[in-house]
Amino acid sequence: MEVKVPYRVAGLFMAYAMCVGLKAQSEEDALRMSSLMPGGTARSNGLANAFGALGADPVGININPAGFGIYRTSEISMTPSFEVNDAQSDYYGTGADGTQGRFFFNNFALVLNTPSKSGSWRSGTFGVIYDRRQSQHWSQVAVGEQVPSTILQGFVDEANGTPSDSLFDAFPFTSGLAYDTYAIDPSADTVFNTYNSQIPFGSNTRQVHTIESSGASSSTSFFYAGNYLDRLYVGMSIGIAGQRYKRTTTHSETSLDESLDLKEVTYKEDLTTTGNGIDVKLGVIGRVTERFRVGASFHSPQWLRLSDAYVTDMRTSFRTPDVNGQSGYSATSPDGTFSYRLNTPWRAVISAAYIAGEKGLVSVDYEYADYRQMRFKPNDNLVDDYDFSAENDVISTSYRAVHSLRVGTEWRAGNWYYRVGWGVVPNAYVKDDARHGLALKTYAGGIGYRTDHVGVELGLNYAQSGANYFQYSPALVDATHEDRRSYRAMLTLSYRP
Repeated sequence: MEVKVPYRVAGLFMAYAMCVGLKAQSEEDALRMSSLMPGGTARSNGLANAFGALGADPVGININPAGFGIYRTSEISMTPSFEVNDAQSDYYGTGADGTQGRFFFNNFALVLNTPSKSGSWRSGTFGVIYDRRQSQHWSQVAVGEQVPSTILQGFVDEANGTPSDSLFDAFPFTSGLAYDTYAIDPSADTVFNTYNSQIPFGSNTRQVHTIESSGASSSTSFFYAGNYLDRLYVGMSIGIAGQRYKRTTTHSETSLDESLDLKEVTYKEDLTTTGNGIDVKLGVIGRVTERFRVGASFHSPQWLRLSDAYVTDMRTSFRTPDVNGQSGYSATSPDGTFSYRLNTPWRAVISAAYIAGEKGLVSVDYEYADYRQMRFKPNDNLVDDYDFSAENDVISTSYRAVHSLRVGTEWRAGNWYYRVGWGVVPNAYVKDDARHGLALKTYAGGIGYRTDHVGVELGLNYAQSGANYFQYSPALVDATHEDRRSYRAMLTLSYRP
């Protein structure tokens, strides 16, 4: 084993904030930040958030803002919640499980209703609502006991053609680390600068891959809605979107062939994404008859400004110590940063509801979103000619339009309310993509007690979906299949003067 001196250059940080850092902006990141759902209250979640034509609930801020025009009084409410997210994986025939639970606040709402003393416009309603639209809290674990592959082959393919004394400068987050920790070495053919993996591709390894993530997608929105003759309701909202995401990915391999000197390699990446943006929603609800309502709304894209901060490191352990008695090596990349923009897809919602007097109701929402329209864009505050055309081309071919459905019903007995609901969101990947998975299905129920001034609501959700992902290059390894399950309980406390 030759002695290597890690290569560093003064311009490293600048070069890779603008070049290598772009690898963090993949089509999968775009989908993660664009997969938004209405958060809502315990009442709305009891109906699986099928609330587009019902109105008079804070969930309307992310479905149809015209629903605030149905309010006849002011209201303040909050929704503390608890969730448990479970991910069960299958990787080369071996199963593993990861679970994470946490307490959070799903919704805060201040709704101010101002009745009109004369004219056709009966009232106006305005206010501010915070809504949590997506959870990023997951603990994912995948284990493969006999995997005929290695992540190191990807580093070899990347390094080939680059002189060894320039390798860390060229690839400080990936193959440069593999070279500095002796996981890859130059081959005998030094003329063409080729490399070999210390674990030959095809040799069996035991692999453990973990992803620990946290954060949420949320919005704080200001709205105004009007009531025209108790027949037509119109509304508009302007939202400030927030993105918080932190992820630690750790990939470990142990060579099962004891004749190989490299025993174990661990590659870890820490990524933090933060940012904010704005969106606009417009909606209308019409009371066709006293018992039948229809609604429609349009959601603009979220125009997001985002920043990534990332760092990677690699550690190796050898079966035979070197001449200095050392058998373990480690290397760490510089701190990488990158700023960029993302436009999520626009959405349209069509809704209908049947009101059975004071006894109950049935509600249906249909939502359309075309994920092919997601677009990365350069940060216009930076002088950079990179246009994300490669990433946006992959988005256009990997994703499809999604047609979602939510159905819910509520029935009343005195001051008590009983609710059930169901929803489905198809997987956004095209069907011939290896990452295409099962649709997200939500089963909901709830109960509430409401008086003229006070409401106490409990909502329960169970959601399940399936996904496939690659731990490293799809050309080198099979996909990991993952079944996801989420359990959420929400309690809404509301007060109306």
